[in-house]
Amino acid sequence: MNKLVIFDLDGVLIESRELHYHSLNDALKSIDPSYVIGRDEHLSVYDGLNTTKKLKLLSETKGLPTEYHDMVWQRKQLATFELIKKFPVDDKLVDIFSKLKALGYYIAIASNSIRETVKLSLLKIGVMEYVDYYASNQDVINPKPYPEMYWKCMIACNALPKNTLIIEDSHIGRQGALDSGAILLEVENPHGVTWDKINRKLHQMDSYMTTKNIPWKDSKLNVLVPMADRKSTRLNSSHGYISYAV
Repeated sequence: MNKLVIFDLDGVLIESRELHYHSLNDALKSIDPSYVIGRDEHLSVYDGLNTTKKLKLLSETKGLPTEYHDMVWQRKQLATFELIKKFPVDDKLVDIFSKLKALGYYIAIASNSIRETVKLSLLKIGVMEYVDYYASNQDVINPKPYPEMYWKCMIACNALPKNTLIIEDSHIGRQGALDSGAILLEVENPHGVTWDKINRKLHQMDSYMTTKNIPWKDSKLNVLVPMADRKSTRLNSSHGYISYAV
């Protein structure tokens, strides 16, 4: 099995929390300012969710008409693309990704953003060439906090949860990472993504990776053990005693 590191995108690889917050609110404001999401409300309820789920919640809590969903979604995505196009290459992340590949780790990205946002972001910050697999909210039935996205990455990279480190910033992502069975590295923002932190966690993960083989057992099996004095020992595992035969 391979060793795998899964990175979230928004808030881990790119500083996008403000980007998504403002681009969605600008789209909502163009319809009615009453639908705008407050900052505390965003952090406690909406942060980490994809745009579709955010719009569904807005309809449930603030009465946003569902017929506006497509228009808001389109306006929000266009604003997001324009901002992502301005991202520079991130030399720190390029260094981290290249070190992971040199050590034999597979790298995957699991993001609640749409596929084009993930692809464009990875290209702009300069790490796409190191990525073995990426999953967006369009590639799963249930996005985060459900762990399907992480499992999809593990299957694609032939890795078990115990061999997988997931780096997440939001409570939504962290919950999904823990539910996936993998090892979680919590960060607050992209500034907290450092080689020292990752390397230290990987060393801890290596200590969890010792495989314990589960022995096969048949409750009705009798085992014969040859003895030096030509007697044999018969172990009856179903009754828990040892008998001897000449």
